[in-house]
Amino acid sequence: MKNNKEILKIENLNLEIGTVKILKDISFTVQKKEIIALLGPSGSGKSSLLKSINMLNTPSCGQIKYHNNDIQEISPMALRKKIGYVLQKPTLFGNDVMENLKYPCELHQKVFDINLVEFYLKKVNLKPDILEKKPNELSGGEQQRISLVRTLLLEPEIILLDEVTSALDEDNTLLIEELIKYENENNELTVIFISHNNEQAKRLAQKVIYMEEGVIKEFTTVTNFFKERIIK
Repeated sequence: MKNNKEILKIENLNLEIGTVKILKDISFTVQKKEIIALLGPSGSGKSSLLKSINMLNTPSCGQIKYHNNDIQEISPMALRKKIGYVLQKPTLFGNDVMENLKYPCELHQKVFDINLVEFYLKKVNLKPDILEKKPNELSGGEQQRISLVRTLLLEPEIILLDEVTSALDEDNTLLIEELIKYENENNELTVIFISHNNEQAKRLAQKVIYMEEGVIKEFTTVTNFFKERIIK
């Protein structure tokens, strides 16, 4: 069931790095519990948009509102607990995987629940003994899955995913998609994900934002987006 509650609003967002305009007059709203695919060619500004929402970029002008509050008035730590961000090539730290999962919970004063950890590990097809491994012992796909688990443990309201299945085979990709759907249905997680896989967008998303050269060219339902391309 659709929840018509605005959770995120971007208004006239512009981002310049040096003399290069990365994002140009970006405006859209996100309703609670929506799953939105962010599509477009490489270099179109998709990752820069997610970084701006997570306060990793400082926009030149415009506004991003979370629950109608300007994110510039929210501390980065408080915002990042509520808006999680998983990178295509995540950064893992410390001595082992367990520390990677535990430390963010301590930092955000969140109870570390080992049962929840094991639940998520099973969901992403990882065995519990991975907790003892060092970060540099993990494959790219294992790092992506651990980073996703680490973010979900904080119980964010919104999660931003930047090609988080790019290093996974088809079976594990489908498992991650099922986990995202599970979190969306059971915990009302709102999702914005970047993908270069149209089939993944069809399976997972309700809406599509299509970008080119820093501009939103289309924002529509996933059905309409792909129907128009079939007609063309």
